[in-house]
Amino acid sequence: MTNEKIILATVVSVDGYVCAINGSTSLLKQYYEEFLPAGMQLLYPGDCGAVLVGRRTYDQYQTQLADWAKQGLQIIVASHEQDHLAGNVIRVKGDLAVALKKVQEKLQCNIWVLGGPNVVNQLTSANEVDEIRLTTVPVQLGGGKPLFDTDLPAPHVTVEQVEQYGGLTYSVWLKK
Repeated sequence: MTNEKIILATVVSVDGYVCAINGSTSLLKQYYEEFLPAGMQLLYPGDCGAVLVGRRTYDQYQTQLADWAKQGLQIIVASHEQDHLAGNVIRVKGDLAVALKKVQEKLQCNIWVLGGPNVVNQLTSANEVDEIRLTTVPVQLGGGKPLFDTDLPAPHVTVEQVEQYGGLTYSVWLKK
């Protein structure tokens, strides 16, 4: 049994969305960068050795993920399709919680869950996320893809920390 954690760390709007209806995160990224104080890094959890993304997130952020891989971060993609994945990427499929535990036992590190919403909800609805770190940007999207699907069970968490950085709110939630 490992002591490593599954950590969800992402940017969210004040009305709970992680991207626009078309899947774009450009507005959230813009506000994150605009309100983030100089020298701060709230999104990238430095205590993680791997990052889990869904296939769409992988496709959308390939350049950033490749940079992180060069810095030593192992990339894990939840996808049923093998094609177009870089050779050093670990692919998981099926029951995501079970597959991720197997990968974590092999890697022996904290795993950062970046997204997308389908990946997040598979893990949070099964209460498989140990820690949730949210950076909330001061913008209402008014629609899009919510971080949590309200039709699924909510994660069992308690707030551990809430801090203000510039116009951003950073909160940490721990699994009960």
